[in-house]
Amino acid sequence: MRIAVITPHTLMNLGLKHLFQRYFDVTPALYNRADSFFDDTPEQFDAYILQPDLLVAYSDFFLPRKSKIMLLSTHCETATETFAPALPVHENEEAMLERIERFIEQLDRQSENLNHDLSPRETEVLKLVAKGFMNKEIADQLNISINTVLSHRKNLTAKLGIKTVSGLSFYAMMNGYISDIDNK
Repeated sequence: MRIAVITPHTLMNLGLKHLFQRYFDVTPALYNRADSFFDDTPEQFDAYILQPDLLVAYSDFFLPRKSKIMLLSTHCETATETFAPALPVHENEEAMLERIERFIEQLDRQSENLNHDLSPRETEVLKLVAKGFMNKEIADQLNISINTVLSHRKNLTAKLGIKTVSGLSFYAMMNGYISDIDNK
């Protein structure tokens, strides 16, 4: 599992790295600056641990990856918990470990559900449907017949349980297949 920890606080980064290495056998990538994170292929990560202000500042990137985010909370409020799992930095080690463990379990469940055993071609069709392409346009772009596009869409509906274009678009965006900054 590839995890990025992005905070300007070196001590917080090192503490999280220690917890992940010691208890979860994962070595997260540490970033003290957002620009260095974005220069380092940010799509490669399975999860992101960051502060709410960074989420707001770079919402174009992070909102489509909402299900892969854990927000660091430096205050006692739980408002962040409604958007994404929170990791209050003031908690004791045992409570933090429980929260991290639940987050990792959630990511594992998502990765099992995310793939839904979609073929590479089904993934391509999903992305194009989500971007608003019509069946004929998808067929032309992928050099396949319209019937093949319809078969892939039927398979997507069966595997994902989503029947509408808006539902497929939402699914694709929330699971990182596309972002709202992708263009047609």
